[in-house]
Amino acid sequence: MPHPPFIMLDEKSESPLYRQIYEAIRRSILSGEFHSGRQLPASRLLATQLGVSRMTVINAYDQLLAEGYLESRAGAGTFVAEHLPEEFLQTPGIKLQKSDGETSPRNLKLSGYGKNISKEIGRILQNNQATPIIPFQHGLAAIDDFPFDVWAKLTSRCYQTLQRNRFGYGEPAGFYPLRESIAAYLKSARAVNCTPEQVIITNGAQHAFDLIGRILLEAKTEVWVENPCYFGARQAFQSVGAKLIPVPVDKNGFDLSAALKQSRNARMVYVTPSH
Repeated sequence: MPHPPFIMLDEKSESPLYRQIYEAIRRSILSGEFHSGRQLPASRLLATQLGVSRMTVINAYDQLLAEGYLESRAGAGTFVAEHLPEEFLQTPGIKLQKSDGETSPRNLKLSGYGKNISKEIGRILQNNQATPIIPFQHGLAAIDDFPFDVWAKLTSRCYQTLQRNRFGYGEPAGFYPLRESIAAYLKSARAVNCTPEQVIITNGAQHAFDLIGRILLEAKTEVWVENPCYFGARQAFQSVGAKLIPVPVDKNGFDLSAALKQSRNARMVYVTPSH
């Protein structure tokens, strides 16, 4: 099946494939070739036409959706937005120069922390283009087994007695009764003797890694990490300039003797917990 005429992919280009698709669609929108309200091909169809993975097309569409060039309508598809982002940036008497859509970190005044994050995210995005999604995520709940009926009843009951102050900001460390329950669980299930004041609720593991990296690590601080290591933790620690020391893992787990041979100055060790 031939490529759509407005998209020409260059597999030898340093620009990721999703970015090339993004650029082609964006140019077609800004040039007027794609008018407001025009429906775009379904991601699966466009991926087949271009000979790329569906996730590559989805990444391009998601970027255009996030920037306001496209709109997603439930049950209908993806369309060119009625009002483009450039329209909101126009000022009477001032002619806006359109960007080429490619903003290099070298052209931005990023901090060292920002540059480290930018480099790592770039590598992750490039790897994602060639890696198909495998539905074996271990961090997701079993949606089919979730008790939606019970959840809806409990939520409704809670809303009926909800006090107005509950809509404000909560405690920075997290909901205290939840922290009490976590501390009690850790004591009984893991023999960890801690208090609720020592428990912090984060917005996911990545938030926790970021806090740990910024609080405990500095530039060139050595950290022992399992090899292979979870990329999210690696990115968080590298973003603060830490030096990661990969340590092999055998049937008994983390190889401490190998770690000591590589470095004796590690300030922190990151290992996968045994659940």
